[in-house]
Amino acid sequence: MYTPGPVRPIALLPLLALACSPAPSVAPDATVDAPSPDVAAPDVAAPDDAPSACPPPLGTAAPRTVAPTYGPLDDTLRVNHLQAVGTHNSYHLRPAIPVPDWDYAHAPLDEQLGRQGVRAVELDLHWTDDCGRFLVRHIPGVDGLTTCLNFTDCLATVRRWSDANPSHHPLFIYLEPKGNWPDAAVETRFAAMEREILSVFPRELVITPDEVRGSSPTLAEAVRMRGWPTLRATRGRVLFYIDRTDNLRTIYTHNGRDLVGRLAFVDSAATDPFAAVLVLNNALSPDVPAAVRQNFLVRVFAWSAPDMRDDARVAAAFASGAQIVSTDFPAVTPTVPRPVVVPDGTPSRCNPLTAPMGCTSEAIERLPR
Repeated sequence: MYTPGPVRPIALLPLLALACSPAPSVAPDATVDAPSPDVAAPDVAAPDDAPSACPPPLGTAAPRTVAPTYGPLDDTLRVNHLQAVGTHNSYHLRPAIPVPDWDYAHAPLDEQLGRQGVRAVELDLHWTDDCGRFLVRHIPGVDGLTTCLNFTDCLATVRRWSDANPSHHPLFIYLEPKGNWPDAAVETRFAAMEREILSVFPRELVITPDEVRGSSPTLAEAVRMRGWPTLRATRGRVLFYIDRTDNLRTIYTHNGRDLVGRLAFVDSAATDPFAAVLVLNNALSPDVPAAVRQNFLVRVFAWSAPDMRDDARVAAAFASGAQIVSTDFPAVTPTVPRPVVVPDGTPSRCNPLTAPMGCTSEAIERLPR
């Protein structure tokens, strides 16, 4: 069984917005371990020196060379029929100066996907003018330790694991662009973001809004009336969604109309014509099961620092039907004996509100040991 080597966290200084690190490779070399929530996240380690040069120009993503293994229900089960665990600020390591809200550390992304069974990750994006690229960190200079600094490095880690495990159900990648983006810069930066994605994942591995909308008048109508694509159509692929509700979303959705030609979905309300993914967070809200029953993908929180674990709240998050249940604590650690894991998941499970009769966790996904 492959065991990933140690990952050296990167310290982000206040001037790090002017720096990037070497470009990623996407050659498959990741683990094929079956998911199990039994690996502790790394504690904070001594910081490395900040990188000092922009990465080389972006390359072209290699095509997938290994086909998924399909299950007997893959033509019946759809993406909205599953339920998975995701991580909040999935790159995050504890800062040197402890702060309750930041008192958590995640394993590298491939370990989360492999040993911990995580199927949704969250990346905060910071634009660098000098490099014209995105970095992934929380708050530079204060809470900046990360397992992957460049956006493309984070994506490459996911891609390597995906190439080694092409039968996984779709991976959900939550993107949160940070900072104020002037209206005049929004299209340029989103185009750069999509170029970075496509330098790691070829378009055929990305589930896009156009694919889900098909011939329907709007994305929301397609989701309500037809639901999401089947597992057969989406195994081994990734789905990106953006969490911004200000001018960024207005511009990305062509003034609130649609996502035609876009690579990612966006946080939305059920009444929006571009609605497909809803970031609702509060698992106790009645809006969650209502949206799930309309076939929307919903993300909620189950347990995050510095809250104490509330077993009833965690259970409510799974009972809500939200397809993505996010947490800061996906695995057993010395201080977390009872992490947030999908009940009877392998690693995910059939959605308790929408999955059809006959669905089993193994039909959603079961990777070999």
